[in-house]
Amino acid sequence: MQQPIIVGVDGTADSLLAAGWAAGEARRRGAPLLLLHGHQPFFAHDADSAHQAAQQALDGALAWVRDHYDDVEVSAELIAQPEAELLSERGREAQMIVLGSRRPGPVTGFLLGSVGLRVLSLAVCPVVMIRGGEVSRRPQKGEVVAGVPKEENEAEVVLDFAFRAAAAHGVPLRAARAWDLPAMFTNQSGVMGLSDRPGELEGAHRQELVGLLKPWRRRYPEIAVTEHIELGFAAEMLVSLAAGAQLLVVGRSSRTGSRYVGHVVHSTLHFANAPIAVVPTK
Repeated sequence: MQQPIIVGVDGTADSLLAAGWAAGEARRRGAPLLLLHGHQPFFAHDADSAHQAAQQALDGALAWVRDHYDDVEVSAELIAQPEAELLSERGREAQMIVLGSRRPGPVTGFLLGSVGLRVLSLAVCPVVMIRGGEVSRRPQKGEVVAGVPKEENEAEVVLDFAFRAAAAHGVPLRAARAWDLPAMFTNQSGVMGLSDRPGELEGAHRQELVGLLKPWRRRYPEIAVTEHIELGFAAEMLVSLAAGAQLLVVGRSSRTGSRYVGHVVHSTLHFANAPIAVVPTK
């Protein structure tokens, strides 16, 4: 049996959008969908009414998914446990966790809140953040964009998720990597001689990416793959590419449990106009 896709449901319209995206992904992958809501009332005297409200919100989301995705196997659970810890714990046996996040304006970016940040820092599976109000307007055949890390083992994890997503959606994949001119003095093998010839240095980075993609191209021959090499900052490049993508995939290399998710993840979460899959690489 396939691992489930988990979505956090809290009764908001944003979490319902996330549930819809997750249900579509479950349909494409033939995976079960699990709606989870962690519930812990603040005050004991409100426990019964708070539990009832939480159950109604979860039941409403479950009914909505069943009405709109009747071919998806879906279940729902209300658990007396903090939301972030519940999602992260159950995510150990899941394909991904999907969360919703508001975006009220072009500058504010994702309003992750404590739950979203905590899940991002704790989860050992990919976490997909769905920006409220935007996901329904994504291009249906837009490509999947993967920000390919420099470390080979980290790149492998990101590309694995990205190729699976592109295959599930039947769309092209753009493997993107930013590069910088090296410092005047560097010990990096093969770079010093190219430091005064940017064109050749870009070619060297492209060849490295081509080599990294070769086994994935053999594994997924049906996917059209584009190598995207760009001089500059990775975050700026990915934010720009996300504008025409239906999914952006980035890697989180910080230690599990750390609230620091890396500047590239942080920037894309704030400014990239697309659903974002944050894949733990360590």
